[in-house]
Amino acid sequence: MNNDKINILGININRFNLNMVITKVSEMIDKKDKFYICFPNAYLAVIANEDRKLMEILNSAKMVIPDGMPLVWYSKTFKESLPQRISGFDFFYNFSKVANIRGYSYFFMGGKDETILNNIEEKLKSEFKNIKVKGYYCPPFIGTFSDNVDENIISIINKCEPNILWVGLSAPKQEKWIYKNIDKLNVKMVCGIGAVFNFYGGVLKRAPKWLQNIGLEWLFRICMEPKRLIRKYLINNTKFLILIITDLFRRFLKLK
Repeated sequence: MNNDKINILGININRFNLNMVITKVSEMIDKKDKFYICFPNAYLAVIANEDRKLMEILNSAKMVIPDGMPLVWYSKTFKESLPQRISGFDFFYNFSKVANIRGYSYFFMGGKDETILNNIEEKLKSEFKNIKVKGYYCPPFIGTFSDNVDENIISIINKCEPNILWVGLSAPKQEKWIYKNIDKLNVKMVCGIGAVFNFYGGVLKRAPKWLQNIGLEWLFRICMEPKRLIRKYLINNTKFLILIITDLFRRFLKLK
């Protein structure tokens, strides 16, 4: 295991703070290596433990960043722990400060509709004037894209020649799409950031900072979208607790 990583519930997660992540990502972009980044939280950890392919996708990422306080809390039971939670939103916003200085270009694929994508473009223009949004595309709202749909999306993105591709599909759909298609994409970095599209596009309000810090952003999101999220979070949070208890027991037996 790389000393920069810790294995939590089968996922190899980088032990970096936000500044280190931004620095290392910028260095990788300068090397002209094409790569993707994943942001697992408790929900994605549960799904990955039920889906071997998803686990492979997460562990094949160039960088895996903990977007969930439960992962950070559980890491405290290990000899080496995660320094902090880094949400997809915090990475996107802070990386954009660097992208603005370096003049990187963006493409956005995903989102509920083009209104959100247009809002993102307008907000970036006002906050980060040197970032060029080369395009955006709202794909059809279907469970799995056909090869023809994928080819069309890839063609649109490649014609725009962006440096960075931000994918805003639901997890794990976005991770699987990135893994399947990254070799065909002419970009430097691909990140699946899901709900960040809605947050930055002004469609959804983010939880107050104090709720984020105590790991209850999920509860705030349930209050904002109860019909869509209550079952998802309650079921998967329970599964996550079971995974932790099982893993703790396994680790305890290994020490004996």
